Amino acid sequence: MFLRISIPLVAILLLLPGCASVKDTAQYYVSYTTRTFPPKPKDAPIQILGKRPAERYQVIGRLAFESPHGWKFMRRSMEYNARMNGADAVLLKDESSRTETYVQDVPPRMDWVPVSTWVGTGNRKGKNNGGYYVTNYVPVFRPGYTQVSQVNWIAIDAEMLVLKK
Repeated sequence: MFLRISIPLVAILLLLPGCASVKDTAQYYVSYTTRTFPPKPKDAPIQILGKRPAERYQVIGRLAFESPHGWKFMRRSMEYNARMNGADAVLLKDESSRTETYVQDVPPRMDWVPVSTWVGTGNRKGKNNGGYYVTNYVPVFRPGYTQVSQVNWIAIDAEMLVLKK
């Protein structure tokens, strides 16, 4: 099934990847405890786990959202939210991806293209007494077209863990 959208919406969707920030994903973090943990330094290593760790741990919160910005962005988002909330590790409970197809219809249009010509004035002896440009506008027909694009969305569901020593 194709989703038909307008040109301005496609422009917005294409511009979003340029302004996405991992800080914006903080709104998707939900704390499970009233206890707060101090934030970790920016360079603190955060483990991303696919299964529960062998050592004891406490689940302090959940991060769940989807984004079209790829796995690198998703990983940085998990690490950022873990550091900000004092977690030592992230347990990735579930991940999924889906592809949305968009069809963009660009209608035909008529453009007017400027064409400038130099008009020189001179006498019979070949002397140039100056000149000037004359600009005419020529009609150009641009046919419409349909463009199909796809956006890959990745969804994660992760728990933030504090490892007990």
